[in-house]
Amino acid sequence: MNRRRQCTMEEDVEMSERPAKRHRRECDSLELMLRIEKLLVMLSDQHGDMRHDAIEDLSSLVCDTKQLRKIQILRIVCSCVATHPMQTGVYATFLSLVNVRDYEFGCETVNYLQRQFVKHLKLGEWSEARSLLLLLADLVNANLVTVGSMMQLLSKLLDVCDEEESPQARRDFFAYLVMSALPLVGREFYEKKEMALQVLIKRLQLYMSKERCAPERSVAMLHIWSHREMPQQEYLELLWQQLLRLERSNWIEQQLLRPHLAFDDRLSTALQHVLPTQELPPQLGAVATSTIRYPKTRLGFRLFEPSDAPSNLRLPEELDIERYVLESHILELLQLHHLERKLCANQMLIYAASKPQLAVEHCIVEVLLGQMLQLPQAPYLIINYGSIIIELCKQQPSQFSQIVAQAVDVLFTQLEFMSVSSLDRFVMWFSHHLSNFRYQWNWQDWECCTRLPPLHPSPMFVRELFKRCMRLSYREYIVQLVPDSYAALLPPPPDHVFKYIDQLLPGASLANHVLQAIRGKSSVLSVGGLVEEADLEVDLKINVFMQCCLHLGCKSFTHVFAILAKFQPVLQMLVHNEDNQLAILSAISEVWATNDHLQLVLVEKMLKTQLVKANVIVDWIFGQPEQLCHMYLWEVIESIIKFTKNQSTQDTNEPSLQQQGFNELFIYVVQWCAKVLTEHEMSYEQKETDYWTHWVLGRLQSLLFNHMEDVRGISQQLAQVAAQWEHCKRLPKLIESYLAYIQ
Repeated sequence: MNRRRQCTMEEDVEMSERPAKRHRRECDSLELMLRIEKLLVMLSDQHGDMRHDAIEDLSSLVCDTKQLRKIQILRIVCSCVATHPMQTGVYATFLSLVNVRDYEFGCETVNYLQRQFVKHLKLGEWSEARSLLLLLADLVNANLVTVGSMMQLLSKLLDVCDEEESPQARRDFFAYLVMSALPLVGREFYEKKEMALQVLIKRLQLYMSKERCAPERSVAMLHIWSHREMPQQEYLELLWQQLLRLERSNWIEQQLLRPHLAFDDRLSTALQHVLPTQELPPQLGAVATSTIRYPKTRLGFRLFEPSDAPSNLRLPEELDIERYVLESHILELLQLHHLERKLCANQMLIYAASKPQLAVEHCIVEVLLGQMLQLPQAPYLIINYGSIIIELCKQQPSQFSQIVAQAVDVLFTQLEFMSVSSLDRFVMWFSHHLSNFRYQWNWQDWECCTRLPPLHPSPMFVRELFKRCMRLSYREYIVQLVPDSYAALLPPPPDHVFKYIDQLLPGASLANHVLQAIRGKSSVLSVGGLVEEADLEVDLKINVFMQCCLHLGCKSFTHVFAILAKFQPVLQMLVHNEDNQLAILSAISEVWATNDHLQLVLVEKMLKTQLVKANVIVDWIFGQPEQLCHMYLWEVIESIIKFTKNQSTQDTNEPSLQQQGFNELFIYVVQWCAKVLTEHEMSYEQKETDYWTHWVLGRLQSLLFNHMEDVRGISQQLAQVAAQWEHCKRLPKLIESYLAYIQ
């Protein structure tokens, strides 16, 4: 009996220990997976022999550990490759080393990667799909995937280019997939499947030589420069030309990562796997296409030629595949770290140091400026690029400061041909850049612009640059830095003008009483009664009262905001219609006629306090057409459009009503543009270059680009505006090209 009881007690103890052991095993397994994930992520940050050792150690750890979650490892690899597409060789080598000892893992790898590749294509996750295709190409190099099955996959992708009913964007993307994989796997194809490679190249050549239906007018909208002296080829055509040169060199290149070569003796003995055959997603229907869009075409950007690099460094030519590889690495680092300027700069410098024979620094500056200036929009905020460039200049001033100055000079010489949108971004970036280096610059080199017409892009750039610099500093400091020859381009002192100092003006008496009442701490009610009882027209009362408030609050933003907030009830009492609202805006422009920045801030304040409506601000802006070539008025337009959109979103949850306010305001702005352009064309004599039209159309194009997603819903209304103003020569062409691009 005692023995039976003892056995029962031992069984109970064993049963109670089992959950604890199971829990401990689960914890150990979780810790191991976290460790493997950390090591996989770190693989992309290793260099040289350290990378080879890390790959070796990690593959041994995975092979020596039983009951690992293979799918979870593959998910981590896919995640790493998605963020580091130029590091696929590292992860391909790791997977292939595991395959040497675990054939089943290799089989599961190719099946999983192929499924994920097709899944990304179905979901419209284009960059992830391209990353996995690059990984599969590198798995061929690492002897995990057979050359023949990879060739079949690329041929199948290229079949999409023969789909006549498919949109151009779909066919271009699949052609780009094939082209982007060829630099990685081209040499293997050349050595083992030369005939099949030739067929593939001929098919690509046939597709590229066709009259591709991407409308030239929509691609022309993406040109940063309006002439052909500066290289700006379409990205697909540029990559195709680079591939043709690579083919002529027998597919030999030196810049792609190929860590598998360090393990060639082991990888060459491994059993390979055939990629499973899977159907590619068909062309989406009209409804699905509205939510899943193929990547838009883009243009290459070049600032530097090989002769611009120092004699001890080599800058690959534009059509050299090495240029493509360098740019792809830099873009990857930018995408990963653009929010961390110091980390991003450090990673770029490390990459440059790993290529001591190449002028990587020139490529870094070229890529950063190209991204910032590209049309239709820069991928990130201008300050992101500016902060990274500043950090690079601070860490390596002897190199990057000179390269940035070289790039700025190239851009300045091409200002006459630069798009207005890119020029505005150039102004915003360079003013911020100068503010971090005490505004030191070789201003004498740009003195030629002082002898050009006032609206020529070069003097306009310098004038807007000075205005921006003064926002970040103060006028006296900027004036003492630049030569006297720039006097005509320097903005006048930003002083306020209180016109009612002249006692002979109508309303001067009321102005004196209002000033005395406000300075005497009179109540808002008594000041309002004083203005209301005056025997003057309402618009004049508003002008007098606004001028008094702005005059008393002229010391700072804080002063003017405080006084306007205090006497807002008086303005609300006086404003009854749109003419009264225009009177408020006129008073602002009269007092601060030489201070663009303060005009911008005060107009925004009037809009947010609902003293002035958005459409009235538009009327006020286009009521002074001679000023439309200046940046600040278009900043006001951009600001009120964003405010209207956000306000509509807050006021209602109905999507159609949210968009209605934006739609009406945007169409109103375009109609005003058409009106002033038509009036200008009728009165303008074609004796010289029409720079005014250049600025207005360019700023309108920039506005259209900034709101592409929202404007897509009012395409028909825009087309109607173009048809209505067809006698206006250039505006209808701009709208038609824009609509062709966004569809």
